[in-house]
Amino acid sequence: MAFLTQRTKPKTISIISVLALLVFLPLMVLAVQNIVVLITQATGTTANITVDTKAVLEPINTDFYHAFAQGGEESKDMLAPVVTDIRALKPKVIRLDHLYDLYNVVGKDGSALTFDFTRLDTAVNSILSTGAKPLLALSYMPQVIAKDGNIVNIPNDWNEWALLVQKTIEHYSGRAEKNISGIYYEVWNEPDLTQFGGWKYYGDKNYLTLYHYASVGANTAQNVGTFYLGGPGTAGLYKEWITALVESGDRLNFLSWHTYQADPKVYDKNQRDVISWLLPYPNYTLIPLLITEFGFTGDKSTLYGTQYAAAHTIAVIRQLITGGPRYLFSFQPVDGPNQQDGIGWGLITNSDNGLTKKPRYYVYNFIDAMAGNRLALYGEGSWVTGFASINTTVVRTFLVNFDRNGSHTENVPVTWKNLDPGTYTLRMHYLFGTDTKTTEVATTSALTKQVFMSAQNAVILELSKQTP
Repeated sequence: MAFLTQRTKPKTISIISVLALLVFLPLMVLAVQNIVVLITQATGTTANITVDTKAVLEPINTDFYHAFAQGGEESKDMLAPVVTDIRALKPKVIRLDHLYDLYNVVGKDGSALTFDFTRLDTAVNSILSTGAKPLLALSYMPQVIAKDGNIVNIPNDWNEWALLVQKTIEHYSGRAEKNISGIYYEVWNEPDLTQFGGWKYYGDKNYLTLYHYASVGANTAQNVGTFYLGGPGTAGLYKEWITALVESGDRLNFLSWHTYQADPKVYDKNQRDVISWLLPYPNYTLIPLLITEFGFTGDKSTLYGTQYAAAHTIAVIRQLITGGPRYLFSFQPVDGPNQQDGIGWGLITNSDNGLTKKPRYYVYNFIDAMAGNRLALYGEGSWVTGFASINTTVVRTFLVNFDRNGSHTENVPVTWKNLDPGTYTLRMHYLFGTDTKTTEVATTSALTKQVFMSAQNAVILELSKQTP
């Protein structure tokens, strides 16, 4: 046809080109951005591990990660059905919140407050039955003393809040009552979040006021044993909250916060940050630090029921194995009800869903095999990280492969140097997989082995010299 063979005029071509550029340029920019993201996610440094078997460092603390935080998804003792399973994890501390809104602790007789710890005692007794000490998050405001009856509001009378804290501490730490030594009392839970009150460290709804009257109550408690008061238990680590609480002058025995981050290295950075923030306050540089909840996301996710959650937990513990917090609390031991879709945070499903152990449950005791003195380890990568230890003559190397974005696998060269030449037994014990033993001969002072790391998995390499 004639119109198909006619040449288009240059001016027309220019107009068409400009229009095409306007339409397609944003799409091209987006495509390039996506390609950059994919390349970034796909690239990284592979591990090439070297363990110096003669470079002995500090003892490894295997207690700090045996801490757990149970949320309040049911108005009952949620730990009761899983006491035996949690006891097997050798917990040191278990955190409990929602003390005052779920357990009917506070009432009123006329204008006088009344206190009934019966229901809360049941939950605390379950914690004690696991072998752990309780950490009690002093939350939330009882309806009978809260402004407008709202449990995340300030009290009508601050002195009633102080009295409640006093009575709580006297009941659980009192020598003539429960007499539990060494309880941590954390003032509130995630006060910075709107759903828990939207408190600030300044202004009318001031967390420092809430904390001050809690401190008054704690200091007024009579005939009590050793206990610890602290906070702020915020949803993240914030310098302004930490320094404001330190500068308040109130009793402060520990600092706490929550971390829900997928990148394990954030946890190490947070530790370094808070220590640097405390340097201007010499009296607080050695104060215990508690991460009283942690996970890869604060949202419910089906990934909490997979090896992803287990590998993330291990990778975080690896980051904190040296210079970490006093306790790192995994959230949470048991799912809430009606979560048959698998989105719960728990290590164990709810009783209405079979009380099934999820992969993360098996992490804690597995890592305990690394007890001993830490050895120098070099060559960690973007995905595979680890640490090493020696206990008597057995050298153990712990590796975890955590991939935030996919299913990365890797063959990792592992070299042990400064060995005595001879014949060794190498046990390769995967958290999710095989447990095998091989005989390896070190003809020199070094021995190298290729170790396959599947996605979201961990392994302990146990090297012991055979006796003639």
